[in-house]
Amino acid sequence: MTGEPKEYDFTGRKAVDWNKYRIDLARPVKSPEPLIIQTDSGIPMLHRRNVSTIAVSAKVGKTFLVSAIAAAALNDEGFMGFHCPKRGVKVLFVDTEQDISDTQEVAKRVHKCNAWDTVENNSAFAVLNLREQDTEVRVQIIEEAIREYRPDLVLLDGIVDILTNFNDIAESKQAIDTLTRWATSYDCHIVTYLHVNKGKDAAELRGHIGSFCRQKGQLTLLLTKQEDSIPYIEVKPIDSRHRPIEPFCFRINSDAMPEIYMPEGKPKKSDRVASLFADALPLPTSMSYSDLKAKVMELGDVKEAMAKRKIKDAADSGIIEKNEAGYYHLPVKEVQNDDRLPF
Repeated sequence: MTGEPKEYDFTGRKAVDWNKYRIDLARPVKSPEPLIIQTDSGIPMLHRRNVSTIAVSAKVGKTFLVSAIAAAALNDEGFMGFHCPKRGVKVLFVDTEQDISDTQEVAKRVHKCNAWDTVENNSAFAVLNLREQDTEVRVQIIEEAIREYRPDLVLLDGIVDILTNFNDIAESKQAIDTLTRWATSYDCHIVTYLHVNKGKDAAELRGHIGSFCRQKGQLTLLLTKQEDSIPYIEVKPIDSRHRPIEPFCFRINSDAMPEIYMPEGKPKKSDRVASLFADALPLPTSMSYSDLKAKVMELGDVKEAMAKRKIKDAADSGIIEKNEAGYYHLPVKEVQNDDRLPF
């Protein structure tokens, strides 16, 4: 009868040792490593042993964000405002939706982002197309690929194709439990994709699987189409177990490549960096590298590695300068001599 509580019957089951699952404060557990950091804010995301979801309407441009995330993880210099703090990571991209030719274009795009050869595979990036496989076979292939390839980051497009009915509660729970098990067992992060409902509930993920993704996931990002003088895509977190990243925007350029975009009326990144160092180094202040680094960590609320990156970016762009003694300061504008009287 609908609505009645489920009765659990453990008859015949093997006894369970509950102490195996007890938290032991005498044995510290290391926090999972972040695989991606938002460069400007210094906020980490996509930690190992976790699952995240990208929520998007159809044809908004999720595969371009997929390309950017993969490139950011694989490129030592980062990509589109994100970078990976670890070197030598591997990324597995699994496409269950597109034709194999479209999947190959995504692979080529990631290679272009990293200035890799586009006619030969790179060992750090594996791409699968499982469109023609049935659901059960897809699950088997994906787990086998993760087990053998051992990627740090898995990009699965999309979760609905590893179940037959995204409105079935039991099947939806099993699907998200499977992703969570993979992420934990193989010490990786899994990003998957799910469409949102149309209409006024456009931020609501579709079906029971959407509810489970938000409940069990570490991060949920929502992609929406926007437009000012040109069309662009806005990305913002709608769920996050940790400090959420800052919303950002990107566009598709004339070369069909994703690139960061600053909508009209919003301050540019360079303006924010200049403002940070104006506060850290008010004229006529000058600081040693170590003192400046500490100041940037304090004012920007960032860790040491991010403070170093910000100082380098500011120096490279001329926002700050270093004198002969090795001290940093804001550029000093030269005052032109003018012998004319002020009247």
